[in-house]
Amino acid sequence: MINLLPDGRKDDIRAARANVIILRYTGIILLALLFLCGALYVSYTILQGTMKSNQDTISANDVKADVYHDTKAQVDSLQLQLTDAKSSLDQEVRYSKVLVDLGQLMPSDTILDNLTLTSADFTGVPIDIAVYGKSTASATAAQTNFQKSKLFTNVTMKSTETANVDGYTTKLTLTVVFNKAGISS
Repeated sequence: MINLLPDGRKDDIRAARANVIILRYTGIILLALLFLCGALYVSYTILQGTMKSNQDTISANDVKADVYHDTKAQVDSLQLQLTDAKSSLDQEVRYSKVLVDLGQLMPSDTILDNLTLTSADFTGVPIDIAVYGKSTASATAAQTNFQKSKLFTNVTMKSTETANVDGYTTKLTLTVVFNKAGISS
């Protein structure tokens, strides 16, 4: 098909088609912009409603929390008292456990002479313990057991004597320092 339209007219038709396409794209862009503005407005409105609802919830919870303020103060006071009681119990020495641990350290043919324990003995102060053995070897074995034990931090021999107490012929006097952390639990 032969186009017999003059060139000016052809240019006008092409420009008109381009204008129509530009007008369509402009309309589409305006509709998209209008949709985005609407979506932002709806989102903003929903967020404002949510914020107001959350602020109302926070205010209501603050009122409820004020009711329990006295209870919280009592709980805090009780917790402080329990902490004090725990520290007191941690400082307590269970003499029955100390005696069991001490008895396990003693060889079968040895005995202790007159052992008196007080809480002051567990503060790092050295005390003397007299061990009677049926032989020098058994008394020395008791000293070796004491030195290896976690119950004591420092064990030194103070003196060795010959004795005769119910068949026990050697008296060994040891200077020891009790280790409170070494007491079995």
